[in-house]
Amino acid sequence: MMLSRKNGLYTWSNGISALRFVITVPIAMAIYQDMLYLSFALCWFAAFTDWLDGYIARRTDTVSEWGKVIDPLADKVLVGTVVLLLLIKGLLPGWFVGVVVARDLLILGGSAWASKYSTTVLPSMMSGKLAVSAIAFTGVMAMIHATTAVEIGVWSSCFFMALSLWQYIKRLHGIIRQA
Repeated sequence: MMLSRKNGLYTWSNGISALRFVITVPIAMAIYQDMLYLSFALCWFAAFTDWLDGYIARRTDTVSEWGKVIDPLADKVLVGTVVLLLLIKGLLPGWFVGVVVARDLLILGGSAWASKYSTTVLPSMMSGKLAVSAIAFTGVMAMIHATTAVEIGVWSSCFFMALSLWQYIKRLHGIIRQA
């Protein structure tokens, strides 16, 4: 199996994105077993893979339709798993976790709905990447019990989630109007 076919499923960048699905399991186990410094380190590794997959896709000109699905879906699975477990551990407030999960479900639902009107898979938006980064920062700060940083992260995350949701809604509206 060759991992370099442009616009295919089997590219190096898609493989790296898929790795985030796999690494979600040891991160979840580490959080559940109160191995928060290990989960902290694994989350930073996962964040590195998120940067690396995009870098490789752009650098090798192998940005693919599959990658536009796998990458954000892997982010949502990882982030959703982490924030839910941090809620269970009492390290994040329930309302915040609810906002994170609701936003991701709205985006997934909107994307599915948009697929009825357009065959093109739309790439992630910068505001969405900033929201995921802010949520990730909040989660890793919660893992090491950095209370002030968590409070700042929660409100920063909410700002970027609201901004990205607004931009995703505007883009969805534009797709529907064009159809």
